[in-house]
Amino acid sequence: MTTGDILVDSTHDSLLRCVQAVAQDCPTFSDHSQDLHRLRNLVMVLQSTSSSPAGPRERELTLEHTLALVSNARHILDGLRLSGTANPVGGELDQALSETLAGLSARIGQEMRMRQAERVRGLYVIIDPQVTGGREPLEIANAAVRGGAKMLQLRDKLRDKGQQLPLAQALKELCLANDVMLIINDHVDLAAAVDSDGVHVGQTDLPVAEARRVLAPHQVLGRSNRDIDLIIESQEMGADHVAFGAIYTTTTKVAPAGGRRGPQGIEPLIRAREAAKVPLVAIGGINAENVAPVVEAGADAICVTAAVASAPEPEAAAQQMVEIIRQAGGKV
Repeated sequence: MTTGDILVDSTHDSLLRCVQAVAQDCPTFSDHSQDLHRLRNLVMVLQSTSSSPAGPRERELTLEHTLALVSNARHILDGLRLSGTANPVGGELDQALSETLAGLSARIGQEMRMRQAERVRGLYVIIDPQVTGGREPLEIANAAVRGGAKMLQLRDKLRDKGQQLPLAQALKELCLANDVMLIINDHVDLAAAVDSDGVHVGQTDLPVAEARRVLAPHQVLGRSNRDIDLIIESQEMGADHVAFGAIYTTTTKVAPAGGRRGPQGIEPLIRAREAAKVPLVAIGGINAENVAPVVEAGADAICVTAAVASAPEPEAAAQQMVEIIRQAGGKV
């Protein structure tokens, strides 16, 4: 047996071990996965082309470990193709495995984001360097987290992304240490660079499908919506959560061309809740005096900027908001 043959056999065995582990020990999805069923059939075909015994059954894998194994298997398949005619996994088997692993990767990513989206709740504070009351953005972020915020969003409309990066990295460390979600506004590449929990895009930013190609499978994607029809559109595009607003009059969001539209109010928010099948974020002009009706209307997360960032005592402002959200029956 030549060195090349040994290499191909070893690579083939690595592929088999990866897909065996996924087929045997993949965690249960929220619904039945045809790709997983198909993979189990393909494993039997692969076993017939290998002299190695079947691997032992392990305890159930996590979604993260399963995705890593699927990714490894896809890379191994790419390597086997380079072996040419010596490739024992060619033709229809190669195509079937490639399609199945790609589908399974997408399905695992969707499941990871569904679980991640369950964290979209409570007080959601936007960290904008232009809205800090003259204080450092990281100071505002720390105060918001101490006050009970469950989500932070970095929104910087003025500085280049290279200038935003150090703050984004610091926010990532803060959020990771406190079980708080970090969302990056607009910049999908920055979200990928710091491995944030997700990204938030507007109607004129990258479409959901294109943004997904840049993001990691676990990163959630939220999308802004002004109308009920847009909420439905965002969900059909695959958004993991949707934002609706402005609920009240706001001064921290720049008006689009054509002027600022009036605030939505509570009744449209109730209709938005009925239309939204994913977590709903309410945004725009919300503060301690008017947040209770927003929570009672069904918003999962309450997104604010000035109510915390411009307050004389941001931590106390966040604590007050969190307590009102709790008393109104919201998720905190």
